[in-house]
Amino acid sequence: MLLSDGRYPMAFCSTNLFWSTRRAPFGRAQLLDQDVEVDFQQHTTPHDVVTVIATQPLTANETWQRIVPGEWALFCLGERQE
Repeated sequence: MLLSDGRYPMAFCSTNLFWSTRRAPFGRAQLLDQDVEVDFQQHTTPHDVVTVIATQPLTANETWQRIVPGEWALFCLGERQE
């Protein structure tokens, strides 16, 4: 489940939920389910911090963190808040 007040996205994991944060210098990401590579440097600025939340990791060459079932994760401006 994803919930947001417009500034703070909050994710709750019931079974499978993963997140990955990208920041400068942005590079290329290889998708797991297709033979496609995305160059994030073409779509971001050096000041961006981008977090993707998904039910399964989407890329092969990036680090994905698992949210434990029953756990909440709070994000602000792309960064996970502890």
